[in-house]
Amino acid sequence: MASGSQSLGTGYNNASTDSLGLISGATGGSPQGIYAESSSQEYPLGMKKTFEDGRVFRYAKSSSAITAGFTVSTDSVQLIAADTDGTFTAASAGAKSITVSDSTLGSATVNLYAGAYFGNITNKEQYRIKSNTAAVSNSVTFALYDGIVTAVTSSDDYIITPNPYGSVIKATVPGGSYDRIVGVAHFSITSGYYFWLQTAGSAFALSSAAIALGDEVENSTGTAGTIQTDDAGADTVGIGICTGASDSATMTPIMITQLGD
Repeated sequence: MASGSQSLGTGYNNASTDSLGLISGATGGSPQGIYAESSSQEYPLGMKKTFEDGRVFRYAKSSSAITAGFTVSTDSVQLIAADTDGTFTAASAGAKSITVSDSTLGSATVNLYAGAYFGNITNKEQYRIKSNTAAVSNSVTFALYDGIVTAVTSSDDYIITPNPYGSVIKATVPGGSYDRIVGVAHFSITSGYYFWLQTAGSAFALSSAAIALGDEVENSTGTAGTIQTDDAGADTVGIGICTGASDSATMTPIMITQLGD
């Protein structure tokens, strides 16, 4: 679905959008509703939409198909880190681009890291990435939203961390490739599409076992993408509270309260 109107229009149930603004190149049309997905990006990743009833949604992009009711996490593929000296091209303070040559970046495609965060470990500084070039001989140039504060030298170390909503997948079980839960899919999502991911408020999530009314719920330890009653284990991710008793493998009403929104 194409979108692009700055007005939320009718049918939004009094939703407000923090930092409302289309990205450059948005195709225009009616706003992308919370039950619509789009093959093209219409809003900044992570943009927040809040409803008066307490539901909160973040604009996200899937990197695999996600079925309605599954818990969602950030894809670990988007975590690229390297602290090998000699990978930077020197840049002066104020520069809005940084070039890094490192084998871990060898498969980077255009804008793979757009919306992610570039950290200069040596200078203890972090910058949001606006865009990036495709890798050429393991070399990638990152355009930044802000000019760098401290000049970069060739021996600096770096780390790239993902935008939490920039490449999301069905959550893995704890101990999997990446088990930080960032939301719940309230409808089924096509791989590679942009959508509004629910991060707070009244929702439905698929259970892996029976859950009692009032139980705290967490990421399932046995079935990927589902929830279970909190077992007080240190290896799980809390999500919220069950608001309606359910059986195993059924959609369970919950109140999302523990995902940061």
